[in-house]
Amino acid sequence: MKLIFYIILLPIIFFSSCEQAGKASNNTDTISIATFNISWLGDGIDDEIQRTDEDYKRIAEIISNLNPDIMGLQEIENDDAINKLLNYLPDYEFYIGTNGGNQNLCIIYKKGIEVSEESEYTPLIVEPNKTRPGLIAKVRKGNFDFIMLVVHLKSTSRYDSTAELEQYSRELRNQQAELINYWADSIISLKTEKDIIILGDFNDYPNRITNPTLTSIAENPQLNFITQDLKSCKFPILNGIDHIIVTDDASNRYMAGSLRLYDFYSSMSEAEIEKVSDHCPILVQFEVKSKDND
Repeated sequence: MKLIFYIILLPIIFFSSCEQAGKASNNTDTISIATFNISWLGDGIDDEIQRTDEDYKRIAEIISNLNPDIMGLQEIENDDAINKLLNYLPDYEFYIGTNGGNQNLCIIYKKGIEVSEESEYTPLIVEPNKTRPGLIAKVRKGNFDFIMLVVHLKSTSRYDSTAELEQYSRELRNQQAELINYWADSIISLKTEKDIIILGDFNDYPNRITNPTLTSIAENPQLNFITQDLKSCKFPILNGIDHIIVTDDASNRYMAGSLRLYDFYSSMSEAEIEKVSDHCPILVQFEVKSKDND
């Protein structure tokens, strides 16, 4: 696993308040890219988490404060659910998948960001009704164009009531990681696009020692976990499971020190947090002025 980001990441994890995280720049010389698992964001009908309009507005304020150019979202039920959120984010458009049950992946992006060729990466459905597809898009801002893959890998959760079920969930997640690794390698080998960004909820971290599941990605010499040292905002002593991964060429555009964890846990009540998410969004920035490399 590459450790080229290790030095610059250590201070980043202490950005524990919304005020410290701040807004990403509106600078036309950069693009800000983020990921956010909004737990069970529903359409208001028989939702797993019942939310009021004020709750949707509060989630929108988090995204607005972070101010990403483009953001991958996880656990979005359908078009109606994302539209309830985007009512408070009029500057954003969206593309949402349809094969993730009531936990679909979604991309929101500012008007003016070029997003095309959106599709679902169905090979990640390694077990129907237990695993979700990825979401692919081609993105461009300025001279920086890249392929983005949003993912939400299989969790090991409270529903795994036995050691055998826990192991099976890990095996499914490992299969998904291997497919992501294969997908990235296949694009790189074609030599038509050098810039790939993979982001989302991986339900694991790359430096796990016991029962690791992301090894194939972590050991790929051409892929770099920018977020490998981030901690969980819900359980700060634990490693984070939301990640942003980039290829070597894309890492050359990475803006050192731009990694941000928006920890709304430090500024909201427990009741408010429950209606937002058990994940915090993360964001990085890349410069877009250098000449295109492919």
